[in-house]
Amino acid sequence: MNPSRKAFLFSLPFAAVYLASQFLPVSPCEFLHEKTYNLEGVVDYCGPGDSAFVDLTTRKWPLNLDFRPVGQLSPGKPCDFRLDIKQFDGSPLTAGEIALSHTKKIHLLAVDESLSDYHHLHPEPDSLYDGVWHFSLTPENAGKYVVFLDFIPIRSPRRVLLSSSFEVDGQSNVAEPNAENLIFSLDKRRFELSKVSEDSEDGEVGLILRATDEKGKALTLRPVMGAFAHMVAFDPALKGFAHLHPEENVLPAKESDSHQGTLSFSFSPPANGLYRLWAQVRIGEEAESFIPFDLKVGS
Repeated sequence: MNPSRKAFLFSLPFAAVYLASQFLPVSPCEFLHEKTYNLEGVVDYCGPGDSAFVDLTTRKWPLNLDFRPVGQLSPGKPCDFRLDIKQFDGSPLTAGEIALSHTKKIHLLAVDESLSDYHHLHPEPDSLYDGVWHFSLTPENAGKYVVFLDFIPIRSPRRVLLSSSFEVDGQSNVAEPNAENLIFSLDKRRFELSKVSEDSEDGEVGLILRATDEKGKALTLRPVMGAFAHMVAFDPALKGFAHLHPEENVLPAKESDSHQGTLSFSFSPPANGLYRLWAQVRIGEEAESFIPFDLKVGS
């Protein structure tokens, strides 16, 4: 066979894979194209503008996820989980093939059907087996939990979202949200989410997050995964989610940085209705807190 023809045939599979990757139903993450690096020179922020809700019942990615608990699931008891992520060709997706996004490789979001128990976790790669990841979770409620994985393969570089679920023993008796509630109090602190705009044409909702003490003074926010706050929005049917980030251009350069005052977000819901939003913040030197809001979109 002609050497040039042989080289052409050999390159066809690689070209096909490349072209297919360009048309995957994914949202490109600008972080690999912007200089959003931390002081150590490591990319750790995807940038603002991730306001879109992604419906995972209509969008698929060419990766396979084997997700299962290692042990029995009961409310209030910790349980270990195992993830096995394989690429379209059956090869494992290794830790070295996943980019840092918001300081972590994989973001795992778990929420129960009542939307009242939310966890944001970061699985760790297995020390022996490529493509295998582990994490531990303590469910508060009985019933079904839905899990979303959010990560960016380096070779794309495009955001990939995967989903799965698990059942916790018992019958859930927690009521789902049924009305808008944009104020939440915790430990003599007040967290408030205000709607500042609602564009009827593109459906985007502008939001302002305030965190104050009992005297109304702004709380000091510390960095959480490369930003001064994160927010996740879920629909009642848990078809997908939106991972929101502050629109302010000021990013923490180091863990000791702080922010006082409001933070602005934007959210593009897929339809009118009620959405549960969970804000993730860190006050002072404390551990992270998860703050729930119920946002009504449209009339």
